[in-house]
Amino acid sequence: MVHIEGITKSFGSKTVLQNFSLNLEQGERFVLLGRSGCGKTTLLRLIAGFDRPDRGSIAIEGKPINLLPIEQRPIGFIFQRHALFPHMTVYDNIAVGPRVRGVDESTLSHQIDELLEMTHLTGLRTAWPNQLSGGESQRVALARALINRPKVLLLDEPLSALDENLRQNLREELTRIQEACGITFLFVTHDRAEAMSLADRMAVLEGGRLLQVGTPQELYDQPRHPFVAGFLGDVNRVTGKVERVLEGRIFIAMDGLQRTFLCDKTSEISIGTAVECYIRPEKITLLAETQNTAEPNQLPGLLENRIFFGDHFLYKIKLDNGKRLNVHKVQPVPFKIGDRVKLVIKSSDIFLFPSLAGEADG
Repeated sequence: MVHIEGITKSFGSKTVLQNFSLNLEQGERFVLLGRSGCGKTTLLRLIAGFDRPDRGSIAIEGKPINLLPIEQRPIGFIFQRHALFPHMTVYDNIAVGPRVRGVDESTLSHQIDELLEMTHLTGLRTAWPNQLSGGESQRVALARALINRPKVLLLDEPLSALDENLRQNLREELTRIQEACGITFLFVTHDRAEAMSLADRMAVLEGGRLLQVGTPQELYDQPRHPFVAGFLGDVNRVTGKVERVLEGRIFIAMDGLQRTFLCDKTSEISIGTAVECYIRPEKITLLAETQNTAEPNQLPGLLENRIFFGDHFLYKIKLDNGKRLNVHKVQPVPFKIGDRVKLVIKSSDIFLFPSLAGEADG
């Protein structure tokens, strides 16, 4: 549906996007997730036509749009700031684009009434922007973009200025509206919870590079890059070296511990390679140190602290080599601070990456 191929964009000496390629499917909610300055908004501006790429091509439904002026692109755009015209009612704000195109008022009124119903704004047809809440203003901006019947709607952090409760409600509203209208949504955010709750598929960007594309669950459970693993959720990090590879398992000699970890083999890796093992805190089982288990990955340690966060408990464990790991549990475990405990980790719950430092650290 949207085909982006080999896009590169620089501003002066700074390259913001480097050989960037991405395909969007018809009718999906696709989210670009990354830190500020990683190239997310630049990509939207290139698709919309506000900027031109230095290299590469952009096509919608097989038709190149690189050289099309902004007004001829089948695209809607919603910014961080909804920028409603303060001297116009809700109805007139939505009607701006169609009136420029010469749509007759009878047809326009019918179309706007349909959109007001879809966006739950029916009672605000004659309201002024200063009478609207933040969420209502953003839904008016959404209706104003949808009235032009775009093939793709670009949303540049449209919820960032709203409080958390309102953001959560509007995420649900955006999902409902997108499913009702069937338009492809390309949504930009730096908020991982927002990305994962909105996306059919998503991509993680860093430094102008696309690190991974997939469903939210795929990226969370099967990250292919250490940045993706850490950006999408909390992780513990331990280091070691590959000792041997045998029958789909990788044996890791852990730094500072007389222990060997077993990891599932998900990519080719050589014996002697320094590696980093990323482990999500909620994937760790916490047992008494003396309790037996058949799982091979076991780490003894001391329970140093317990913190209650409302929806989970955080347990801080000091290993025998001095390293500290975090464990998240929804229900409290029957241990007190100062107890000796055992951390148990399944081989399938370890994300293994070559060490960024190039060698194991202790």
